[in-house]
Amino acid sequence: MFPLALCGEVDPIALLNQARARIVENTRRLPRYTCIQTVRRSRFQAIPAVQPNGCAEAGDPKNALTLAWTDRFKLDVTVSGGAEIFSWVGARRFQSEDVDQIVGGGMTGTGDFGPFLISIFSANGAEYQYLGPDQGSGRAGVAYRYRVPLEVSHYQVKVGPRPEDLATMAYEGKFWIDPETAELGRLTIEVPHPPKESGTCRVETTIGYQRAGMGGSEFLLPELTVLKLWDMDGRRLENRIEYSACREFQAESVFRTDLETSAGEGAALQKPVEIPAGITIKIALQSKIDSETSFAGDAIEGRLLNAIRAHGKVVAPAGAVAHGRIERFEQQYQPSRYIALGVKFHSIEIHGSEVPVTLTAVHRSKTDRLLAGPIEKREGIGTFMFQSDRLALNGAFVSEWKTAR
Repeated sequence: MFPLALCGEVDPIALLNQARARIVENTRRLPRYTCIQTVRRSRFQAIPAVQPNGCAEAGDPKNALTLAWTDRFKLDVTVSGGAEIFSWVGARRFQSEDVDQIVGGGMTGTGDFGPFLISIFSANGAEYQYLGPDQGSGRAGVAYRYRVPLEVSHYQVKVGPRPEDLATMAYEGKFWIDPETAELGRLTIEVPHPPKESGTCRVETTIGYQRAGMGGSEFLLPELTVLKLWDMDGRRLENRIEYSACREFQAESVFRTDLETSAGEGAALQKPVEIPAGITIKIALQSKIDSETSFAGDAIEGRLLNAIRAHGKVVAPAGAVAHGRIERFEQQYQPSRYIALGVKFHSIEIHGSEVPVTLTAVHRSKTDRLLAGPIEKREGIGTFMFQSDRLALNGAFVSEWKTAR
């Protein structure tokens, strides 16, 4: 441990030990819980693009960067077995530990709910240095610097396309402790020298904490996380993650998609209904989608404009409700301006039951296909492009789909 000095009435060693004990006890007592995670992601880059000369130039704060792209989504997140598990907000079951499988890629991060706290405050090997009184985020606090060396770190970054292509990184930062309550208020995490193969120059994270009541007790939980990454192309990626509606979670997590859940929970009623492949249908949007208020993760509904027939019989009548979800909501500002909307309909309501369905979006012209934007690797998602700064869709928006097995 770095040498510490007394300052006024604050005993920095005693305060640090008390805070560490409180944090470790908090993580030990935490019930299984879930929170809503609201994520806003941004990308800033030089316009026109300029290739920087190494990381020193790429991370230079003097470089003028322009907002080029944003997206946003909402997830439910819970912690099980020390791992964070995610699903679209309001889904019936948690789906995956890999956020990318749900949101389709882009910069993501995990660890806000415990792994960082455990590594910094309970693991042997972390080093601390007292910095003195400091107004962190406008609140009175006592500041410390810490360092987690590589041999005890669990902080990993992707360095390749495969899930196992990970590199562990040493990291450091600061934290602020309330001198009266020994409560953690804010924490920063800095990786000044990431592995070169990651294509990253610097990573910085700031986590603000809150007290949340669950089961008659209060627990320390993240409230706001801001993750910033500078890459070797001179871009800055930024994620702003807010946590809300944290509550105790009782049910067992099951790794299923919405489609699998619908099929499993109503199998007895749905079994006689088979939707044939190769049928073209049109769906008129019933929900409102607004670029000011909507997020990827929002549930949506549509209405079939034509019936689905099989062997001369109506399987799903015109007017039947199609249930789905917004799965992509992004806005491009540079070098061109457009909004990309990705939607997926996963079931059709037939005789009071949700029947699972796999649909593929139909783009009727070459222009439509070009406007569909980047290739969407997730199954069943139709991507629609709008060359506008504002998007407001309602029942006038009709999309065309083809049924698949």
